[in-house]
Amino acid sequence: MDREALERGLVRRLLDHIAHRTTDLTDAVLELPADIYSAERHLEEAEVLFRDQPLVLCLSGALPEPGSFRTVDLLGTPVLLTRDNDGQVHALLNACRHRGVRVADGAGEAVRLTCPFHAWTYNLKGDLLRMPSASSFEGMCKEDKGLIELPVAEGHGLIIGRLRPGPLPEVEEFLGPGLADELAMLDFGTWLPHGEPHVHPVRANWKVTLDTFRENYHFDYLHRKTLATYAYGGVLTFDPFGRHLRNCSALRSIDALKDVPEEEWGDVGQHFSYQYALFPNTSLTLDARHAELWQIVPVDEATSEVVHTSYFRPDLGEAELAKAAEMAPWICETVVDGEDFWVAGRTEPGVRAGLLDTVVFGRNEPAPQHLHRGFEDALREAREGR
Repeated sequence: MDREALERGLVRRLLDHIAHRTTDLTDAVLELPADIYSAERHLEEAEVLFRDQPLVLCLSGALPEPGSFRTVDLLGTPVLLTRDNDGQVHALLNACRHRGVRVADGAGEAVRLTCPFHAWTYNLKGDLLRMPSASSFEGMCKEDKGLIELPVAEGHGLIIGRLRPGPLPEVEEFLGPGLADELAMLDFGTWLPHGEPHVHPVRANWKVTLDTFRENYHFDYLHRKTLATYAYGGVLTFDPFGRHLRNCSALRSIDALKDVPEEEWGDVGQHFSYQYALFPNTSLTLDARHAELWQIVPVDEATSEVVHTSYFRPDLGEAELAKAAEMAPWICETVVDGEDFWVAGRTEPGVRAGLLDTVVFGRNEPAPQHLHRGFEDALREAREGR
């Protein structure tokens, strides 16, 4: 299937839902015990879902050229990502081998990276190049003191890796054939970050935070004065890809297609957004102009952080670029912080009071159901493998 056929099929589904006031449904309601938000569960999830699983670290455009570097902190692990002079991506623990100090911050270009404490210097592959007063370290094997390497792989516009040494991840295996082909077709690997990644603190369990991205049942209520003015609420497509998934939401501009023959539709990609959930914790939203990467990570059982990075298509015209740039702070401050994460925080302390026996996901919330079943399966597999 090519991109045009995919997008027209999705638009047909969305228009049918709008016409009939329906949405994609699951077969049954899902109830989960409220202790999925407990301290014990948090510790298990941190190990099994985050430290033992490949995670999306960034999009390829975050390291646009040889000599690029970027830092990202996930679940208390500072990661230094580099693209060496041969174009190869490396993931390194962002901690100097002398005394553990952060070697770099932010993003940029460099030939080498120098620790600010004692000027131990590393190349972009993590090899230790020099250290002042080298004679004071006679007897230490310099070759063994490069930055600690973490497993990393790149493909289809994604850079994925592990937060602990372990098997090298395979992008094709991580995504599965159907999703790998689809992301390759969307071709966002050259899209560039707009501004720096920033962190949204959320006073809610990470799964509560994640679930706010995975349904638009709430649009007509929580977002009635914001998102609901230009996107349809309660209308969503759902397609699983292994433990990952894709949702699509309709923008209200799709109304222009209602009475138009399909052969006259033209480019339909401007009338909806792709919303991918990449297991376990990443939300990737794409439209015709830009991509939003949201990496949801647990802090403890009752709080989480969301690392947010915007990527813009590099060939945007000035007007499109200005419009996308104008929308970005409104989305972050008004919609996400002011509404989504505000309401997520209102689950505390209710889910922890010991009085709720379950939390409920309706038939019209297939994506959260799918993700939670994936979490349960991964935890069960880990328990059985011990």
